[in-house]
Amino acid sequence: MVLGVMIDPKDIYESCQQFRKTDRPDILDDLLEINFIHVPTDKVLKRARFYVTADVPTTDWIRKHPTFKNGCWPLGLMNLHQWFWKIKFVEAQGQFEIDGGIFDPKVGKTLIHAEFEDFEGAGWLVPLVNIANTHLLDQLRQFYKDDPKAFPDPARISTVMDEELKKRAKQRKATEIEQLKRQPLIKKPEHKVRIFIDESGDVGFGAVNDVYVYAPVAVRDENYGPVVADLKGLLSKHWGDQAPKEIHMSAVPASKREAIQNDFARIILENDIRVLCFGMGKWPLLKHLFRCHAEARFHEEMPLNIAWGDLVADKDYFLQANFLAITVEEVVAGLAIDFLVNGISADFHHDRKHRVWMNNALEHGFKKGIETARKHAESFFGISVVPPMTFAVADSENEPCLWLSDWLANELRAWFHHQPLSVAFEKAKENIRFVGFDEHGVKHTSREIGGYGDEVLPDLPREIVRGDPIAKSI
Repeated sequence: MVLGVMIDPKDIYESCQQFRKTDRPDILDDLLEINFIHVPTDKVLKRARFYVTADVPTTDWIRKHPTFKNGCWPLGLMNLHQWFWKIKFVEAQGQFEIDGGIFDPKVGKTLIHAEFEDFEGAGWLVPLVNIANTHLLDQLRQFYKDDPKAFPDPARISTVMDEELKKRAKQRKATEIEQLKRQPLIKKPEHKVRIFIDESGDVGFGAVNDVYVYAPVAVRDENYGPVVADLKGLLSKHWGDQAPKEIHMSAVPASKREAIQNDFARIILENDIRVLCFGMGKWPLLKHLFRCHAEARFHEEMPLNIAWGDLVADKDYFLQANFLAITVEEVVAGLAIDFLVNGISADFHHDRKHRVWMNNALEHGFKKGIETARKHAESFFGISVVPPMTFAVADSENEPCLWLSDWLANELRAWFHHQPLSVAFEKAKENIRFVGFDEHGVKHTSREIGGYGDEVLPDLPREIVRGDPIAKSI
């Protein structure tokens, strides 16, 4: 898989070899090398090397293990498999190295040093999950074929399987108990919020390094009337008799921008309006979708079976419509659990788009958000439940709260393009939480703009499929 031009996969041979650095079967010190060779020219296009070693505690554990003391490469392969699925893929330009490993508190750490070389220079999104589900399994089979004495005896296999079944049953029971404990947290809806969403950026993917930003603004129902009145009052306050019908920050004269920004920040803070700011770099977002796609295909031979070039070239993926839908799905699903435990119902209002298919995509995203929220609830509470939620597109002229979202999204996107934040935005930050995707496609939330690490969110299984998502939902 490459970021640029694709070579016909049928012309590529994947050579996978293991090299042992010691004759000791109970010492884990191995190299797995994979070469991607262009058959017509016999040229090596790409190469991946994985050096696998064990720390001292793991080495001691191996020497006492009834099976691995006779040959510990299967342990290395199992840890590689686990690490590959944690990382999922690596983006390599030219030469690239990464260190990692798997730590077991009862055993020790298996150390992994990976080296990648892209001899073509076009860029390489290394599909580690595909390697995990093909080459690693082939290596395991070949190891036991070459060294049958290292294969566990039937009694050992039966014991391990019984222990694993008991362990899984215990884990399921513990999960069910935790879910039952959480169920009383669900409250009957007694409060209502209105959520207003506007964005900044283009839904296209021609500029893959661009950023799409949107800012859901949550206004408590009892504050809605005063907030609207205050926002409408800004028209006459700043323009007098020449006031426009609405405030779009991109159209506000430079002479008025600071004063209006300060008023927006004041309204947010005085009314305790809560904001989520989503900064979605196009390429990190696509990486996140690839991660979720692979997760949905965990048991497939090729979990990551889509290349970036395929998504762009094949219009049947409806990339733009899916992208718009995801923006709403992320908001709805992300807030649902919080609404359940706080007894909140919600009405979502998204700024009306200028094309019918765009509005349809937003409505489809709301439906998907409800589905995803149910999955969250089933995982967290053990029951299928969602708070009362509605969705509508609205004209910003009639919904002044959309002006707040427009300002925040406009300023956040400018920050991503290296422009400083306004003093007003800095003031409003105390009521803002930021959501984004890092350079590996991992989803994070943070109190700091552009920051990662407050909370890392899991890759939820979501397969990328061909077909019009809107037509399928009708």
